[in-house]
Amino acid sequence: MKNASLTALALLICSTTASASMERSLAAFEKGDLRLAHTLLIQQHTTDYQKPLLLARIALKKDQDEAALQHIENALAQHPNNPELYFAHVEVVAKIAEQASIFSVSGYIKKLKASFIKAVELAPDNAEYRTALIKFYINAPAMFGGDKQAALAHIKELEKTAPFEAFLTRLHLAGMSDQSEEFARLIAIGQQSFDTDPRFFYTLGQVYREREQNEQALIELRKAATLKTTHTQQEKAKYQALVLIGLLSKELGKYHSEGEAALRQYLEEAVYYYDLPDKSQVKFRLAELAIDSSKTAMAKQLLNEVLTETLSNQLQKKARSALKKLARA
Repeated sequence: MKNASLTALALLICSTTASASMERSLAAFEKGDLRLAHTLLIQQHTTDYQKPLLLARIALKKDQDEAALQHIENALAQHPNNPELYFAHVEVVAKIAEQASIFSVSGYIKKLKASFIKAVELAPDNAEYRTALIKFYINAPAMFGGDKQAALAHIKELEKTAPFEAFLTRLHLAGMSDQSEEFARLIAIGQQSFDTDPRFFYTLGQVYREREQNEQALIELRKAATLKTTHTQQEKAKYQALVLIGLLSKELGKYHSEGEAALRQYLEEAVYYYDLPDKSQVKFRLAELAIDSSKTAMAKQLLNEVLTETLSNQLQKKARSALKKLARA
């Protein structure tokens, strides 16, 4: 009896310690200290699904895509009914698909779609999951699973639990379909009812960018970037708008001062979120604008900071290449 009590106590202590360690790992991850989070995670012996999930996301940041996929698939084998893991599986497979050959990309898209659907089936009230699935149906070619009728069906489901998010997806659908009158009608509604919400203008800016109407996209993104925010989702929309302004100024070959100001504002103000662009990526974009504006010293400083800060192997290579070109110039 005494031994049984001691065993139970030992198990309780181990469980409490593991839980505390996971909390420390998660806290480091959410603050953006991914190196510390990784160190803490690999020291843990736990069946908590968050360990492989976080390891997968850190691997993605390092461009270790296959390792990330292995983490997620191993976790799904242990936790087959976890919607968060299926949604993470989408993220990993999507990145791999971006770099896949034309012969293998369709297989990855099928996996991605299946995980999207499974995540929504397991968490039907999760607006983020359903919104992402709707965007997949809107943007994917028909041969890869795109289906605007399926998108509309999910928009109607989304309206039951998240009417604003449903409105944004309906706006996206109309903008990417041959529905000019409906698109104009929804824009008018948004301008009247949601003119203080950066998410409306950011979504509209995204649609115009996808339609290759970049000047109009900038107009909407500027509005998103200047509005006040009251919660996390609005903050994310505002910060993403700032990054897109910087990117579009580079693509258009003009508005460099505005693009530089937007990226600097992001670097100064944006709080770390995993699903926002890394500040090292933003610094690289800013360095590109500096190069275009012949601000060589500023570009070199930013590129060296990128080399020190980023976990991304690909971004490190780009930064080194840019530095070599500047040295030869």
